[in-house]
Amino acid sequence: MPLLREAVQQTHRTLEASHIPDARLEAEVMLMNVMRLQRHDLFSQQETEVSAQQEQMLSQILERRLKREPLAYILQYKEFYGVNLLVNPNVLIPRPETECMVEHALFMALMGMETPELVIADVGTGTGAIAVNLALHLPAARIHAVDVEDSVLDVAAYNIRAHNVADRVFLGKGDLLDPIPEPVDLILANLPYIPAERLPNLQPEVRWEPQLALDGGPDGLDLIRRLLEQAPGKLKEHGIILLELDPEQVPAVEALAKQVFPEAETSVEKDLAQRDRIFVINRGLNYC
Repeated sequence: MPLLREAVQQTHRTLEASHIPDARLEAEVMLMNVMRLQRHDLFSQQETEVSAQQEQMLSQILERRLKREPLAYILQYKEFYGVNLLVNPNVLIPRPETECMVEHALFMALMGMETPELVIADVGTGTGAIAVNLALHLPAARIHAVDVEDSVLDVAAYNIRAHNVADRVFLGKGDLLDPIPEPVDLILANLPYIPAERLPNLQPEVRWEPQLALDGGPDGLDLIRRLLEQAPGKLKEHGIILLELDPEQVPAVEALAKQVFPEAETSVEKDLAQRDRIFVINRGLNYC
């Protein structure tokens, strides 16, 4: 039976030979999963033997991964902003870029938006990743999480219950802001923004994900455009909107925002790769 370090090395080589992105990290995650280890144990137990049963489990995971099925779907979870979330092929896999949206929302809420009843809308909630994390860090907030498919909302509901925030996160089904029952202080929307013509050229892993969560129409802005049209009736007078975008879409969205909210200030926050990613529409609330 191989030692843990040998199994990690061999798995890494196999993944790398098939041009799997982040091959070393994925090899480690696979071994952590089959051996039920925390990350710090992975390095302290390098000489531990991998059992025959664990080898078989690893082989099954590896077989699926070499077909370019996303590892998150195979393992049925994804870590996002420090919490593990159930994922399945009904939902988009949460991205690191979206963690920047959570960070920026928390910064604004804690520095300038804290009210006795801060009301937030998470539009296109998917796994509930944004709503769950905001609820965990903003115990005074009330969060409405919205999506359009029952199968998606089932996943979000599971994650909301699993992290004990069901008393503060309320699910709604419908078109963008339509299900939101009250004016909100903050709208966060990670909506489909990939132009339809680019979908066939995406990484093989991405093509396993639901097209409904990826396809933004001809210019990628179909849903974002409709969200902004709905927003004046749902956003409070001094509210803020955060939109995740492709960097190339920033000028177009800035023009749309100025049409809908001519009095608002707009800005752009960068993601971890220092690319323009989070578009901010501020109706007038001052925060520092």
